[in-house]
Amino acid sequence: MARPVDIAIVGAGIFGLATAHALCRDGAGSVCVVDQGMPGSGDSGRSFSMVRRHYSNAVTARLAMQGTRTIIDWSDEVGVADAGYVRCGYLLTVPERLVDACRGNVEMLRGIGLDTRFLTAAELPAVDPELSLEGLAGAAHEPDGGFADAQKMCLGWFAAAAGRGLRHQLACRVSAIRVENGRAVGLETGEGFLPAGQVVLAAGAWANDLLRPLGAEQPIELRRLQVLVGRSEPGGPLPSAVCSDAVSNVVVRPDRGHRFCAVAYAGEDRLERADDCDHGLSPGYVEAVRRGLGERFPRLSGFQLVRGFAGPYDITPDWNPIIGPCPGVDGLHLAVGWSGHGFKLSPAVGEVVAAEVTGRTPPVDVSQLRPERFDQGRLLPLAYGPGARA
Repeated sequence: MARPVDIAIVGAGIFGLATAHALCRDGAGSVCVVDQGMPGSGDSGRSFSMVRRHYSNAVTARLAMQGTRTIIDWSDEVGVADAGYVRCGYLLTVPERLVDACRGNVEMLRGIGLDTRFLTAAELPAVDPELSLEGLAGAAHEPDGGFADAQKMCLGWFAAAAGRGLRHQLACRVSAIRVENGRAVGLETGEGFLPAGQVVLAAGAWANDLLRPLGAEQPIELRRLQVLVGRSEPGGPLPSAVCSDAVSNVVVRPDRGHRFCAVAYAGEDRLERADDCDHGLSPGYVEAVRRGLGERFPRLSGFQLVRGFAGPYDITPDWNPIIGPCPGVDGLHLAVGWSGHGFKLSPAVGEVVAAEVTGRTPPVDVSQLRPERFDQGRLLPLAYGPGARA
């Protein structure tokens, strides 16, 4: 049996490591992170890594706003490495039928302090001259939007926390959360039992594998999403901003050099288990991306394929995360159900979970994101309908 810890964290991805860093920084006792792989080697390392704060709900927007501040000010906030943040702006382009919803979100976000505005279609070429305006009525714009690097963030958090005493069991699978008398008391792992005063579950798409045996399964559906990395010839066209297009359903962002990343939402495959996910590109996906780009970024559609990858989305009924104590299991805290848009939330979520585990008031009120909301019929509204735009 391993030496007991005050807090055991399942998952060394962006949420587990953000939480570990906050706990170790604040001297919250002994902390151990356990993962079947290495830091950031799972789905966090496959993140699209978009930085945006446009959401339908203030609670998620506030998490994104605080998270983005950490990403931008990484050297001051974390002090190890950098987050790879690139400021290029963010656009959510919409058709006429979504203009009122988009304008309403923009006004709500401005009201809580976000620098954003609604642009008419005529204003869009100034932000990204490669955009085709066909079918567009306007867009929400965030000048500080952009992208970062999830793997750099994971390694930075891990190094900073390790320097403050973080213990770790890597390449070590968690087979079960041990519960005695209704309370989580530790983890069953490939290296034996790890006793813990409290447990944080931040295992992404694997969460229900550990919750199901406890009778605490959450309403999470797994779907496989693919990401493509393309390249233009030197001097060729590239996107200028991150763009999520609600007409063609393509999402595009710049990358380093002559590269860009793209997603085409074209009917994601449902998965029974995260381990069933094929991490390569499906036949026909490259053509689906070309079709979407042909509609919104015509000059990009002749790209050269660099590579592609896929991973499971862990989707909740309202496409918003689950954060808080696990009903029916004392001492077990959930940070799961990211629904494809968790990246920029992760620094703030780590602060929130660390505060709640240690009995402090969290920096963002996440009571709307509790797991009980589904049974209570308190699902969060989605201005653009079901989807990762949330």
